[in-house]
Amino acid sequence: MVEAFQDAEFVMAHLRALRQDLLTTSIEPLGDERRSGLTGPQVSLIRSLVVEGAATVTELARRLSLSHSTTSGIVDRLQARGLVKRETDPKDRRYTRIEVTAPVQGYTREISEGPYGRLTRVLAEASPEERKAVLDGLETLRALLSR
Repeated sequence: MVEAFQDAEFVMAHLRALRQDLLTTSIEPLGDERRSGLTGPQVSLIRSLVVEGAATVTELARRLSLSHSTTSGIVDRLQARGLVKRETDPKDRRYTRIEVTAPVQGYTREISEGPYGRLTRVLAEASPEERKAVLDGLETLRALLSR
């Protein structure tokens, strides 16, 4: 009986971890300043880049109705955190465009797709044997629980 109890604890730990993995994203939520540590203007700048695309600091300042120096400081802080990056404009090398980084792009994709999108991507990358093992294990657990 002790071994069965330990196994039950192990199963529950896995289920909690799976739930956490499926319902959380790769970076902290950008919309919740308390958890992400981002300020309102930082969140607004990131949202602008996600929705409207890459922009120069001047374009971002206009979009957000902020001064150029304030916007530049926000970009500097977000770049230091790895949330945005500066890229030379391929059409005009005199300009630098600001864009979100891959983790932010992944975050916004995960938010829009939800846990099914993430789970679908993970299962698509798994081998047929791995997918079968996951499904068989879940089916077996449900059958045992329904006895």
